[in-house]
Amino acid sequence: MTDIPTLVNSPEPSSMSKSYESLLYSNPKYLNIQTQHLEFVKSHREKLQIGERLTPSLTGDTLVGVDKIALRTPTMYFMEDRFFHNCTEDIEDSYTGDNFAVTFFYLGNKLTGHKGVVHGGLLATLLDELTCRIAFLNFESQRGVTANLNIDYKQPTLADQFVMVKCRVLEKKGRKCWVRGEVFKMNDDDSDLKIDKPENLLVSCKVLVVEPKWVEKLT
Repeated sequence: MTDIPTLVNSPEPSSMSKSYESLLYSNPKYLNIQTQHLEFVKSHREKLQIGERLTPSLTGDTLVGVDKIALRTPTMYFMEDRFFHNCTEDIEDSYTGDNFAVTFFYLGNKLTGHKGVVHGGLLATLLDELTCRIAFLNFESQRGVTANLNIDYKQPTLADQFVMVKCRVLEKKGRKCWVRGEVFKMNDDDSDLKIDKPENLLVSCKVLVVEPKWVEKLT
């Protein structure tokens, strides 16, 4: 087991975030995914060099705090090294290998729309941001923009709980990349270590991310 990673260029963790870290990092479901990731990077090491190019002011600052985004973990990337070696390669929709990422959050009750239910717009924002992140890594410039986002809300996402956001590349053709994003509840009442099961699915989306011809203007 390696040390728990910390956010790149993040401020010193508060006592609040440390308490949520302790809860999450001792959770068997989280530890199961972390173990899978540690095993994966033994043979796919390129993603160890990933550094966040963007600093999301909205979800990384404005919405962070007590009863808001109380914890956001570093993203665990499960991407085959070949996608880093050849970013111009297309990805067929029949591809079934590894090109996905997972991130965990604790979402508090100041992020609600209806009482006790996390606002759908906040969930859409997180999905937009994280689907773009993995799409960018599949572009040569590692930059891009959202062209289209279609979202389905499956169950209410209750506040004051941990959730896992999983984003998987579905297809890539030239400057276009389609990504599926999903939000899952941890469901500690279930002894099964698998989180991404249909009964735990809260929100799903399909996003088209493009690398525009004017990509060099993006900072």
